[in-house]
Formats: sequence, structure tokens, C-alpha cells
Amino acid sequence: MRIAGLLIAAVVGTGCASGFSAPSSMTRTSPELSLTEVIRQELSTPGLRHALWGIRIEEEDGTLLADVNSHTLMIPASNRKIFVAGLVNDCLGPSATFETELWIDGDVQDSTLVGDIIIRGGGDPSLGGRYESDRDMRLLPFIEALRGKGITRVSGSVVADVSLYSRETIPEGWKTGYLGESYAAPVDAIAFNENVVGVTVARSGCGSTSVTTDPAFLFGDGELTCESPDSVHIVTDSSNRVRVTGTAELKKAPRIFEDTVAVTDAGLYAAQALTSFFENNGITVDGPPRLSTLPRTWREKIGQIESPPVFLLLTTVLKNSQNLYAEMLYRDSVGGPGPISYADAREAERQFLVGQVGIDPREFDFDDGSGLSVEDLVTPAAIVKMFRYLTAEPRGPLFQLLLASPGEGGTLHRRLLPLAGHLYGKTGSILGVNALSGFAIGSSGRKRYFSIIVNHHLADSDEALAAIDRIAVRLATF
Repeated sequence: MRIAGLLIAAVVGTGCASGFSAPSSMTRTSPELSLTEVIRQELSTPGLRHALWGIRIEEEDGTLLADVNSHTLMIPASNRKIFVAGLVNDCLGPSATFETELWIDGDVQDSTLVGDIIIRGGGDPSLGGRYESDRDMRLLPFIEALRGKGITRVSGSVVADVSLYSRETIPEGWKTGYLGESYAAPVDAIAFNENVVGVTVARSGCGSTSVTTDPAFLFGDGELTCESPDSVHIVTDSSNRVRVTGTAELKKAPRIFEDTVAVTDAGLYAAQALTSFFENNGITVDGPPRLSTLPRTWREKIGQIESPPVFLLLTTVLKNSQNLYAEMLYRDSVGGPGPISYADAREAERQFLVGQVGIDPREFDFDDGSGLSVEDLVTPAAIVKMFRYLTAEPRGPLFQLLLASPGEGGTLHRRLLPLAGHLYGKTGSILGVNALSGFAIGSSGRKRYFSIIVNHHLADSDEALAAIDRIAVRLATF
């Protein structure tokens, strides 16, 4: 790779880029000197000067413009998702879809199914989610399938078959404090409403607390004691029952607290949803919703619901940085019969990244599919190489549409607005970690590839993002 007049290098012998030394060949007449000064300034930001920075900026022809620890393994946060997106696109194709199937297991006698109804998960993260204007309407094909069989009563249960995935519903590297949050929903072979529930807690006085849920079929209860300050805790238990505890200051006006929390059992949630939907549409189900985790053959398939195509699901992964979609698609990329484990997905990805993309296996080590895990590690150099792969033909036009861009919907819709139409990338933020990587298009149509990551900082996330954005504005001005 040809090296330009500017090369910013981390101080030798330190793991923290609190400063940098430029090669003696760099002069004030360098056309990229202002980029050097911007990076120098941001690395010296008071709240960030003791952090670990990783920066790599390259011209389209391979000329290296900036290198700060670019071969150092760093926590990427949601920058990790670009590797999953490339894997899924190559392994499955942008037009692939996933099927959620409806089976019956038993005999139909008069209008009664003597047996169970099975909803079999095929890895679709979107069922009843953001692509549905009406969650129930999406389930109508299942009602029509039962009516076609003349079934108005089920003597057994609605069973969620989640055997496509192994029983690792929470990646090992997720912090305990994440669990229950809407961004850390459990990962299973079937999803409904993105595995979250909306909760409204109304407090009109001491001893008067009401809990409502959306969807309404989940039961919610709890009590807030009359104390100050407000401290409301909302969790779900193993049956997905919503429990509210904590304190709320007593005031004359009713107090309203709203939140969205993850369910505990994703498969059971889907079975509960379908049971409620059947009963609301005149089909009685006698037994309680339940799970089936082992692969088996059911009696008869009578219906299916198809997901949106992969390219739309990847839009949600990259523009919106949705964790559940990334996790499910990561495991879906393996293909074939279940149970699919995270180890299976990691091996498929390793073969893809090393054999297809050409990334050094020592420059990445991934734990989950979304970047929520603090055990995910990758170098800025590997990220830049991945972006080069994604933007090469024939993938380039597709991924330019899928990535976030300033002013558009997604994680960059309010950031870097002067770069609208000129910068495309992936953001990443978890506690102490912020990142932005992608490419910028200059006035001549040339691209610049970049990865900017800051790890282990104690600053406010807004301060870190502002520093990253100032570097991005300068590198994209060419």
C-alpha cells in the first residue's frame, strides 16, 4: 500500500493514544496538514485524552492518510454489524426471505382439532414488528388456514417450535445490566413485536397503581410505594408477566410512567400472541401456550407467513442499528437444519471474512452479532477492509442504500448534516465506546474510507460523538 505524506502513528509502547508523533517527512505544506491538526486536537480533548483511539483513513487508491492504532483490537460497538451484513448478503442473498410456518399436530373431529397448533420459527426477526402497521393483520393467514380446515376449537395448545436455534438466547458477552432492556431482547428462532412490550404505569395515589401493556395479552401488575425520588423498575418474569416495583412521589395529579422492556422468553411470547389472536377471532384454545425446543416432525403444515426480503431487514440492521435483527440474521446466515448455535455462526463468519474478504484472522474476534457484547474485538484496519469489500461491485450500490447517511432516517439523521449525500457509514455506541466508520464521496466522485473508534473513555457520549464528527467533517472535505 502506498503511504501518503501524512501518517499519524500512536506513541510506541503505549496502549493509549494520548498523543502521536508524525514522521519527520511531514511538512506544513502537506495538503492534508489540517486533517492532522484536527485529529491531534480531538485526541487531546480533556475527556478523551486518556482513552484508546483507533483511526484509519484511506484514499480510494489505497493511499494511507491517517493511522492511529489501526491494527489494535478494539471494542467496535455496533460497527460490528457491518460484518454480519456482509456475511448475510453473501450467504443468503438480498432477496432471500424467512418463513414462519403454521402446523397442526392431531386429528380434526367435527370443528375441533384434537391436538396442538404449532407456530414454527424460521428466523424472521420482523413478525409483528416495525414493518407491520397492524400486528394482528400480519397473522391473518393463520386464521384463514384454520378456517380452511374448519377448525374453531383446539383441544391442546399453541406451541412455539424454536428448534431452529440452539438454546443460547442471551450471548455470553452481554452485561447483566443490559438484560431486560429493549435493546437487549432475547434471541430465538421466532420473534414477535421485536420481543419487547410497551408498559404504562399509572399512579393516582398511594396504594393505587395500574399497569397496562401493549400488546394487551400480557398480564402486568405491581405496586409503587409513596416515596421520593421516583424510581420505577419494570421487568418480565419467565412467563413474560410484567412486574412493576419501586417508588413514586405522591402528587395530586396522576403520575404516568412509560417504558418498553424486553420479554424474557421470546418463543413463549409468540405462542402467547397467537393464542390471543385466535381467541379474539373466534377460535378457542383450551391449553396454555408452550414451547418445543427439540427438532421434530409435526403432522401437517397448513400455512406460512413470509418475511420481507433480506435487503429490507439489513436496512433495519444498518440504518437503525437494531440489535435483534442483527442477532437473528447472524444465526440465519448458517442455513440448513437446526439447532444453529452461535459457534456455528462464528465459524461461518470466520470462513467468509478470511477466505472471501481477505481479513487477517488476528484482526477480529466476535462474540455476538450486534456489537452489544463487550467481548467483540476488531481493528479499524479490518473495518476499512470490510467497507472496501461492501462497496465493490456488484454489492456497492446496494450497500450505499443500506448504510446510514446524514439527514436520512436512521442513526445519522441528526448528525453531520453538511455531509448529506456525501457520507455513508455505521455508528456504534455502548458505555465507554463510540465509533463511526464508512466512506465519504468527494467532489470529484472519489471515495475515502475511514474508521474512527474511541474506547475506554469516561466522557459523556455526546462529547465523544462530537469529537468523532469533527474528524469526519474534515476527512470528508476533499
